[in-house]
Amino acid sequence: MRFNQHSCNRCAESCHGRAISIQNGLEVTNDTCSGCMLCVSACPSGCFEIRRLDFYSVLSRLKGIPSPVLGCSDEPCVVAHEKTCCLGFLSEEHLMALSAFLQQPVQINLTACAACKNGFIVEVLKGRLETIHEKTSAAISKNIVLVEEEAELVFRDVFVGRRTFFKTIKTLAMRNAAALFPPETPKKGVSAYSGKKVPFRRALLNRILPTLSGETYGEVLKHFYYTASVDRLCDDCFSCVAACPSGAFTTEQNESEVFLLHKSSLCTGCGLCVGFCMNKAIQITPGYAKGSPHAFSRIKKENTSRQVQSSVA
Repeated sequence: MRFNQHSCNRCAESCHGRAISIQNGLEVTNDTCSGCMLCVSACPSGCFEIRRLDFYSVLSRLKGIPSPVLGCSDEPCVVAHEKTCCLGFLSEEHLMALSAFLQQPVQINLTACAACKNGFIVEVLKGRLETIHEKTSAAISKNIVLVEEEAELVFRDVFVGRRTFFKTIKTLAMRNAAALFPPETPKKGVSAYSGKKVPFRRALLNRILPTLSGETYGEVLKHFYYTASVDRLCDDCFSCVAACPSGAFTTEQNESEVFLLHKSSLCTGCGLCVGFCMNKAIQITPGYAKGSPHAFSRIKKENTSRQVQSSVA
């Protein structure tokens, strides 16, 4: 809706069943969709969501359990303390959150994946853990254990005491009550173009960041956050402010000039602003080292090699 000629096709590329098409708007063919959820973890803008999945609740229920096990609900035989849909939704940010917030080894039960139509996600998860290892010196991925063989799984039933039992009943009652009041849906015919939404993966990463320190903090900023810059070809139309789906751009005005501002913690690196800019004056580069990523920073127009060549010509 914001820019349908944008070149991003990560969801379609990640789909093993070729169920996703973005040629004439986003379309998903249910007959060929296997429910692997890789599209959820591939989209930087959070276009796909999983209904009835509250990942923070999953974290809270696993927290405090010795040797917690996370599994898939598609296979009834899978043993786990907590089950979700197909584990393909576990992005690098999700895996980092499991390690950072639970602060103990978390086992991901993949023992039934070999016989599943979505068995390919095992290699995907291995690749994501390896990527985290390379980017953060294994400081964040060290607590994630992928278990493919049943003999290697360490599962212990959790004893539920009287207090825990009544607490669980209370929690379930509150959830059921909340379900009686569904979220308000946008009215038909009203454009949501101006609406800004921070994707869950980015919000999750922003929660992880304060738990880190030292070298690991710097590595996460280097590999998971972004810096925006503009060159002299920028004509201050500020269409990037409107185009950005997460609100990473805004403006600031003094008595004589208007400045473009960028907040790294809101930027997903989707590149929508780059493709939307008619002068091709914006660059989004991986890495952030300008102070707090949670503050808007002023973007100064820079001379680039492209600008110099244009002047010489």
